[in-house]
Amino acid sequence: MLLAGHFVECWRHPLEIYMSDAFLTPAPGAKAAKLCGILAIVFALTCVGFPIAIVLGIVALVQQAKAKRLAKAEPQTYLPVPATGLVTGIIGLVLPVLMLPFVGIVSAIAIPALLGQRERAREMAVQAMVETARQQAEAIVADLHAKAPGQVPSQDAVIQALSRDPGIQAFKNPYNPSAPAFKRGREGVPGTVTVYPDMEEVDGVTTWSIKFRGIIRRGGQEHSIEAEVITHTQEKVHGRTEDGWEVVQPPVEPAPQKD
Repeated sequence: MLLAGHFVECWRHPLEIYMSDAFLTPAPGAKAAKLCGILAIVFALTCVGFPIAIVLGIVALVQQAKAKRLAKAEPQTYLPVPATGLVTGIIGLVLPVLMLPFVGIVSAIAIPALLGQRERAREMAVQAMVETARQQAEAIVADLHAKAPGQVPSQDAVIQALSRDPGIQAFKNPYNPSAPAFKRGREGVPGTVTVYPDMEEVDGVTTWSIKFRGIIRRGGQEHSIEAEVITHTQEKVHGRTEDGWEVVQPPVEPAPQKD
C-alpha cells in the first residue's frame, strides 16, 4: 500500500506541476529586459543610435538580473526567467563596439565625397547663373541695336535691363540664401554673380563690354567664373591718306639694318 501510494503520488506530480505553472506570472522586469534588448539591437544596427543602444543594453541586463533574482526568491509565484533579455542585452552592447571601426571607415570615405559633390553642385549653379545672365545680356544688346540702328548701346541701360529681368531676379545664392545672387559691381561673396561695365584698348581697338563674374569657393579659396558681352568696338584713326582713306593703324617701319 505504501508503494502504491507512492506510485500515485509520483504519477500525479507532473500534472500538479503543470497546473501550478499555469497560475504563475512572469517576474517583474523580464518583459522589460526582452524589449530593451531588442531595441538596443535595432538602434545599434542603425549606426546613428549607438549611445541609445548602449543605454538600452545596460537597462536590459539590469532588468534581466532583477527578474531572475525575484523568480529565484519566489519560485511559487513567478515563472522561470528566459535568457532572451540577457542575450539581446549583450548583443546590444557588443554591436556598437564592433561597428565603430566600420562606421569610421565609411565616414572617412563618404563625408569628403559628399562635401565634394556639394561644392561641385554649387559651382555648377553659379556657372549656370553666369551663362544665363550672359545670354540675357546678348539678347538685350541685340534688341537695343534693332530699336536704334547705328546708335551705340548704353552699358548702363543694359545693366539696368538685366537687373529688372524676372529670370535674373529669380537667382538664388547657392552658398547663402540670404546673400545677394546678382549685383552690380566687381566684388561679391561666394555664390554672387557680379556685373559691371568695362572698356579696354588693344592695338588701337577700343572695346566696350559688359562683364560678369561669378564667385565660387573651391578648396577653401575663392575663384571666379567670368564671361562678357561686347556692346560695341571702335578703331582708333591715326590719320588719312592722300586719297581720303582713314589710317586705322600706321604701318610699322622696318628697323634700319646695321652695316
